[in-house]
Amino acid sequence: QVCGSFRETSISSLPMAAPSWGAKAARRVVRAVAGAPPSRRLFYTDSVAAGPNAMYLESLYAQWKANPSAMEPKWTEYFEAVEAGKSAKPPMSGSALRSAATDATLTRMASTGLTVGTGHVPGGATGGGLQNLIRAYQKRGHESADLDPLGLHEWRQWFSASGVPELDPKYHGFTDADLDKPFDVKLPGITAGATLREIMSSLQKTYSNKVGFEYFHIQDLKKVEWLRSRIEDPGFIPTSREKLLSIYKSLASVDTFESFLGTKYKTTKRFGVDGGEAAIVGINAAIARAVELGVTDVVIGMPHRGRLNMLTNVVAKPLTQMFAEFKGTHYDFDELMDVMESADWAFAGDVKYHLGTSNTRVFPQGKSATITLEANPSHLETVNTVTLGRTRAKQFYAGNTEETRRSVMPVLFHGDASFSGQGVVYETLQLAHVQEFDVGGTIHVIINNQIGFTTDPIDDRSTLYCSDLGKAFSLPIFHCNGDDPASVVAAFELAAEWRQAWGSDVVIDVICYRRFGHNESLNPDYTQPQLYQRIAKHPRGEQVFQQRLVESGIASQAELDEMKQAIWKTHEEAFAAADTYQGKAMEWVATKWEGFAKPTDAASSNPTGLDIDLLKKIGFRLCEAPDGFALHNGLKRQLKKKKEDLEAGTAIDWATAEALAYGSLLLEGTHVRITGQDVQSGTFAHRHCVIRDQKTSDTYCFLNNLNLGPQEAFVARNSILAEYAVLGFELGYTYENPHALVIWEAQFGDFANTAQVMIDQFVSAGEHKWLQQTGLTMLLPHGYEGQGAEHSSCRIERFLQMSDDDEDDIPTFEKDFGRSQIQKANWQIVNVTTPANLFHAFRRQQHRDFRKPLVIASTKSLFRHKLCKSPLSDLGPDSRFQRLLDERDPEIAGNPDQVDRLVFCSGKVYYDLVEKREELGLKNVAILTVEQMAPFPFDRVKTALETYKNVDIGDGVHPGSVIWCQEEPKNMGPWSYVRPRFVTTAREGLNNDMVMRYVGRRSAASPATGYAKVHAAEQEALVSEALLGHDDKNWQTQRPSKLLGHQT
Repeated sequence: QVCGSFRETSISSLPMAAPSWGAKAARRVVRAVAGAPPSRRLFYTDSVAAGPNAMYLESLYAQWKANPSAMEPKWTEYFEAVEAGKSAKPPMSGSALRSAATDATLTRMASTGLTVGTGHVPGGATGGGLQNLIRAYQKRGHESADLDPLGLHEWRQWFSASGVPELDPKYHGFTDADLDKPFDVKLPGITAGATLREIMSSLQKTYSNKVGFEYFHIQDLKKVEWLRSRIEDPGFIPTSREKLLSIYKSLASVDTFESFLGTKYKTTKRFGVDGGEAAIVGINAAIARAVELGVTDVVIGMPHRGRLNMLTNVVAKPLTQMFAEFKGTHYDFDELMDVMESADWAFAGDVKYHLGTSNTRVFPQGKSATITLEANPSHLETVNTVTLGRTRAKQFYAGNTEETRRSVMPVLFHGDASFSGQGVVYETLQLAHVQEFDVGGTIHVIINNQIGFTTDPIDDRSTLYCSDLGKAFSLPIFHCNGDDPASVVAAFELAAEWRQAWGSDVVIDVICYRRFGHNESLNPDYTQPQLYQRIAKHPRGEQVFQQRLVESGIASQAELDEMKQAIWKTHEEAFAAADTYQGKAMEWVATKWEGFAKPTDAASSNPTGLDIDLLKKIGFRLCEAPDGFALHNGLKRQLKKKKEDLEAGTAIDWATAEALAYGSLLLEGTHVRITGQDVQSGTFAHRHCVIRDQKTSDTYCFLNNLNLGPQEAFVARNSILAEYAVLGFELGYTYENPHALVIWEAQFGDFANTAQVMIDQFVSAGEHKWLQQTGLTMLLPHGYEGQGAEHSSCRIERFLQMSDDDEDDIPTFEKDFGRSQIQKANWQIVNVTTPANLFHAFRRQQHRDFRKPLVIASTKSLFRHKLCKSPLSDLGPDSRFQRLLDERDPEIAGNPDQVDRLVFCSGKVYYDLVEKREELGLKNVAILTVEQMAPFPFDRVKTALETYKNVDIGDGVHPGSVIWCQEEPKNMGPWSYVRPRFVTTAREGLNNDMVMRYVGRRSAASPATGYAKVHAAEQEALVSEALLGHDDKNWQTQRPSKLLGHQT
């Protein structure tokens, strides 16, 4: 049973319309102004009155029309001028205008319907001292609320030493003699003629009690009124026996879990929620209320603190399984070792307080909801946008409507220090109302321990509250005393209602404490001695609430003891059963992934080539804009050329191949989504998948209008400028459903390092830690064109270093080696050189029965390079992705015995080498491109070395004529990764001790020079050296140019 009259209703009946204050009068002003001559429209066109100010002026106008005498004379002058059609400037602007408008609103609201009587104390522009006192409590009452269970409120001493004088009646002109005077004021729970003392008591009970409300910073006055009507409801905090006992039972379950583990595993790390138990009780209540209001899925992201409790008491992970994980009986060690031996791959696992799961719960009212807790690393707040990405995907696949957006609710838990300190929190909040990233509102829960590891609040932020960032986004913020679970539950239920009503985020700041150190094995007395002396004497939250229930007569001590004992018994029984729990170390918990192979399973793949006629049909659709659509003249020329190339079928460029891959996947039923800062046009103006009418700015997307039969949806959305958050969002999107090609494109590959945490902790290692597959594709523009240190390199060496294949593993060189190799690898790193290979790389992602991340060091200059073309036949039937491309000059490839110099490279430098070779007329040099660097194509390299058997491979000490050429400095790029793998290939495949020669830029701290002439000189030197070499018969000149690196 949910207490409070407004909670008895469905969400559809929750007040959503504008409040009664001045609405009709405001509409009259709108109508009057709309039909008035230009001179009378100053009310809305003046620079001060424009935008949100118009709303404030409407409110003031409504108040002025109702009672001009209650307003200052300057407002009368202004509104009379407006009505007369004269040019006039509002007397106020900015915050002063908003404040005056809020006053006017409050004056007309039923809750503060102040009438002038014997007790009224005049003062202020719009209503007097009592009006201002009420407003002060509504705005700042939280600053004197009883929020700290320990009674310290140290953050107020640090950040608000002066207190809140506005909450003192004397500040508003009252004296002690006024306290017992009657006033005619209408407040919920206050009868007419109440004394000032009674009014003060009501205000303190509402705004300065165990919950502090911050909501008057919200600019939308309808939302302010919506919140105010609920907060000031006398039944807001539950008081019924049934509700309070239900809260106690939930609290006892949370508390028992922590106490039980503390008894059994006193020094084991569990990152318990001891001291903040009410937060778990609260989120349970919020989810239950949200389910009543139509939520069917809840996705939770949270750090380690309280995670185990969340798993058992919210997600409903079986206690037996949880205890088995503590005992180490949840998997068979011998079985795990057998799998490692037989399949040469094993699940690494993770610590208990990083694991996630999913479960379907049935709630008391009979409705059910699926609750998912995301796996997460120790990097605080990193899981935030991963959670939102999965949420958005669930909403999309459920129908992608407003209703489905309301039905899937995300919840994010935070720590106080991390919420105020981690920049990704700001990025997360900034996504809230961005198209294709909007998840319909997130409930943010801060477990505010009032400490960050060993750091006091005064050192971890510059604001009064750790939650103050929420005010920048006009979010309501509820501060709760963690020792009052009834108030906490009321705040959480209100948060759920807010989210369902307004589709907006909300922040709940549960102010509590951390009973032990950062983890249970650490002694906090070293750094916070006085604080922890206080905590040691403070009773547990369950004991505080139990005492309150007994003293108030809600329940007897025996009744509560019986309830607690029953819960403890359940834990004992589950603990005993954990000894025989039958679990699996490689159990993969996921939805919509049935039938997909784990790295230890047999896997298969399907062809990626397509019928030529179908490719042309798709391509032609990509060249056709709607009739009457005003295309940019440059785009007209591009589309005309694209169509001609498709008809000829001999020169398909990069952008066309990419679009053909997307279009074909859409027709096969695969959803395609690409996001990033400039993805609609492409950073280099090559993609233009969403175009704009030059006259109307209307948009058109070719790929959503193929008209070739049923197709899935294509999403291309420019994102906020935040790599960390957006990459995490797209990763989470991939977790929900494997039947989608999800791509994140960096503006430049160089900028991907701002998302390094996401790459390291999730993309690279997620499957190994959590058996959580993803097919996320990352496009990272890469290539050296003289654009300086931040526009040249995607730092491909970092991705290669994190690749988990062993350079000394002896490859089998057997059939299907490439597929089985990728299946066991943690990801794929490619730097393709042909449009056809790009086409197949995208399609290969979806044409296998397993998923792996794909990192593409994508091009910048090859979009328009005259040589970077593919015949349509390379995309046709029987074509496929090529991990290594052999020599492409037919004459050289046809005479391998004439080749005495073999150059391997990757990416754009291939074309520099080819053009220089043609200029020099060389026929003795073969140039091969390693298209897929990781996992390394041992088998293809072996074949190449066998083909060009007259090339000197070195003598085991000195290099021969097998060269690795790269644009990057020697300490960057692929060299460190590929070198030992080439050696292994020659040793294990050809029984030769090869010494490979390096040709590329010298080692450097900066990825590239900023001087165009230096860049050109470096490029010329490395290309010439790779093709011609130098006279070094005695191996005396290992570094022929100071621009280049040592060659061994």
